[in-house]
Amino acid sequence: MLPDGWKKEKLKNVSVITTGNTPSPKNKEYYGGNIPFVSPSDLGIGKYVFKTNKYLSHKGAEVSRVVRAGSSLFTCIGSTVGKLSIAGKDVVTNQQINSVSPHDRLNDDFAFYYLDFISDEISLLAGKQALPIINKSTFSSITINLPPLPEQKKIAAILSTWDRAIEGTEKLLANSQQQKKALMQQLLTGKKRLPGFTGKWRTLKLKAFLQESVIPSPQPDPKKRITVRLSLNGVEKREVRGTESIDATNYFARKAGQFIYGKQNIHKGAFGIIPKNLDGFETSQDIPCFDFLPNVCPAWFFYYFSRENIHHTLETKMTGTGSKRLNQKTFLNLTCHAPPIPEQKAIAAVLSAADEEITALESDLSRLRQEKKALMQQLLTGKRRVTVD
Repeated sequence: MLPDGWKKEKLKNVSVITTGNTPSPKNKEYYGGNIPFVSPSDLGIGKYVFKTNKYLSHKGAEVSRVVRAGSSLFTCIGSTVGKLSIAGKDVVTNQQINSVSPHDRLNDDFAFYYLDFISDEISLLAGKQALPIINKSTFSSITINLPPLPEQKKIAAILSTWDRAIEGTEKLLANSQQQKKALMQQLLTGKKRLPGFTGKWRTLKLKAFLQESVIPSPQPDPKKRITVRLSLNGVEKREVRGTESIDATNYFARKAGQFIYGKQNIHKGAFGIIPKNLDGFETSQDIPCFDFLPNVCPAWFFYYFSRENIHHTLETKMTGTGSKRLNQKTFLNLTCHAPPIPEQKAIAAVLSAADEEITALESDLSRLRQEKKALMQQLLTGKRRVTVD
């Protein structure tokens, strides 16, 4: 049952629905103008789309069909069905996008938020065929629940406040991540020294810092296997494989605090330090482990290898036919430029503080997104009514 004053309307009755088009690339006069040509890859990054990497001329825009600023852009074809943004200025789109340009009974921002709210339901209309598609007729017949226009505007204004908070936190997070990246590049190469440190850096082989651990697992157990995630996402428990035999492979006991890496994917950030909750788990020799020697700070060592240019270096050292691997001997003979351990610890402390700031911002961002989601559930169903001035 609809709240008092709300009405059910088909999208086509309260807006103009436009399906975009891609002008022929062979006709050069269609391209190179100043009208943004939007594709699904431009959507869903932020609330508004202002620009893209392609622009059309006025002739090209006539072929593609211009949609006005404020229109909601919804992907209806392909693997990205459901991606959504608002046109921040007059734009044109390709044929994968349907544009919703509201009439006077439907507020632009409310239309965007409502489509976002029901985007999962809309996406189901695309089916599960090889090329998911929601045709224009089906999309135009989507039913939305409309409160009176003043209430639409108030709801949209409230949700926009959350969006601004989310966008502000996203910018702070991006800035913190960039600052940490710059700090890593400066502090881990010696380009910038922390106050009070003047000791000479030395070029040392990794075997000066690490010693391989090869303790056989006393009781191999498929339920106690660990793996290393890509992209520096840490060490985690591995799911049990149904066909796994307990004694088919040699397994080795691993301890909390050890350095661990995946032979095939270390260049993709598949390395980390084993956390306390995975102490006593095991891996095969495809995931070797190492004890840290007393003359190295484990956190500094991890940060040192977290830089992208180090990943590329590791890839050049991998050998083998088919799936290349970085074996333990080659790894331990790699070199790094290292400061004395007091400076290692100080560098690690600075970067750890940067990580803590990033984690706090990620937590704030997650909380804001959850609050907005809960608010949308209440406001866009009428469970919670707003006071209109």
